Amino acid sequence: MSRTAIILLMAILVAMSLVTGCTDVQPGSPLPEGQQDPIVGVWSSQEPNRGTIYRFWENRTFDAWSHSVDTHPKYFYQYKGEWKVRGSHEYVTEGPHIGYGDVTALAIWRDLTVVYEPACDTFSIPVYQNQVFSRLSHDPDAPLDSPYSLTG
Repeated sequence: MSRTAIILLMAILVAMSLVTGCTDVQPGSPLPEGQQDPIVGVWSSQEPNRGTIYRFWENRTFDAWSHSVDTHPKYFYQYKGEWKVRGSHEYVTEGPHIGYGDVTALAIWRDLTVVYEPACDTFSIPVYQNQVFSRLSHDPDAPLDSPYSLTG
């Protein structure tokens, strides 16, 4: 190969790498246009010692509340912030987590991974083993009729 051809080939490769390096490619949405993410809605987990409610909105914000049920010391926490899609059925929530109890108050910044299970229309938080959330509504602003309802 001649020296001119090699220089020309190198120039083309450099130009191509500069052009591809400067383009602004946004990843496509995993959902068809107009379809809301499956995590959007109201979710509840009722366990023997606590009740928890999550509300996920389409604008990528959420609120969560939890309270103890017939246990001592009693506690209540609020957790709110933003959620992001991490994978096909995996999300991450980030925001302030504020707990109130008979003993002490707690305020931390927290991020939790949420895993949605489409076959059951449930989600779980892996760090809280055995806690499964069931959908109460696809509308995150739906009123809660349960005796364990928490409002914020």
